[in-house]
Amino acid sequence: MSRRLIELPSTLLRIEGFRSSILNNERDLRLYLPPGYSENPDSRYPVLYAHDGQNLFDKGAHETDPLNPFAVARSWNLHLTADRLIAEGLMEEVIIVGIFNMGGERSGEYMHGLEGIEHERDRDQAVPRGELYERFLVEELKPFIDSVFRTKRDAENTGLIGSSRGGQITYHIGFSRPDIFGKLGILSPYFYYVNPLTLIEYRMYVSFPSRLPLSKIWIDLGGREGVLVMEKHVRQVVAELLDAGYEPDSQLAFYFEPDAAHTEADWEERAHLPLLHLFGKPSKLAGVSLKELGTSFFERSKLRLLPTAEYENGWRITPLNGSFKSADPDAASVDHSGGIVPKEGGTAVVEYEFEGKRAKASVTIS
Repeated sequence: MSRRLIELPSTLLRIEGFRSSILNNERDLRLYLPPGYSENPDSRYPVLYAHDGQNLFDKGAHETDPLNPFAVARSWNLHLTADRLIAEGLMEEVIIVGIFNMGGERSGEYMHGLEGIEHERDRDQAVPRGELYERFLVEELKPFIDSVFRTKRDAENTGLIGSSRGGQITYHIGFSRPDIFGKLGILSPYFYYVNPLTLIEYRMYVSFPSRLPLSKIWIDLGGREGVLVMEKHVRQVVAELLDAGYEPDSQLAFYFEPDAAHTEADWEERAHLPLLHLFGKPSKLAGVSLKELGTSFFERSKLRLLPTAEYENGWRITPLNGSFKSADPDAASVDHSGGIVPKEGGTAVVEYEFEGKRAKASVTIS
């Protein structure tokens, strides 16, 4: 199929039938051009490449692609979020390239065959093609985008973002090719397959123990994703990256939203957070807060307090570099993750500090 460029309302473009010789297939692309793109012909723009492109901008995407169960009725509405952040002066203007997945080929294309990944145990048991998909992005798609649109081509101005398996492939490509992609948005990443019947865990990622020249890394998840994406697995990867030397909070940002599930609606709700981390303008810390979380059967977690730092521009993170303290160590102690260790019944008062801002919470201990 020949490539056809179809202009849609506002700042969205669609490229149909983009051919990959490496993968031997064709897919559509959806592009968001920022408001100033047509008005400033001499300006160049950073680029954010985003997986599962049919789910990023269009509601009712399944109606245009009924054979693809991976196109859903709810989208991230990423263009609306970007428009708002740019209009409010919170984020630099950026081009977003939505890369459609290939339906039944999605699991294979988003999975690397690296040693240590138990891909043969994966739920879908797809043949890994992640290395080929990586080459497609680096050798075919990015050169095309750079040749047609006014882009800033260096890694510092090139990002990659995705959720679920899209988060998994973002992680592996980003840490394999930091010379190409310097900013990573990793949402609800599929780092482990947990068999829902046996609860046996199979590893779906490899570690990168050395610090690489990545400027920004965003990793998040929700607390209602079940065994599909578990907090302990994501925090394990975050801990590995901290051990590798990435700067907490400013370079490597983490966010846990306890009420979020594994849907496009949830990613739409917090899409502004990775955008602000990757391309946002500096903002001051407004304050910190603590939320009491109960125990979780799947996570085997105890009673704990979850800290959140909020900035004046609306950016939120779960700080990696804050500190807890029990106001009454005889009543309870608190570990580095906010876990409450009771010593006697009653009420424990816990204090939290992050970058000069403080919060306090009282917890009833039974």
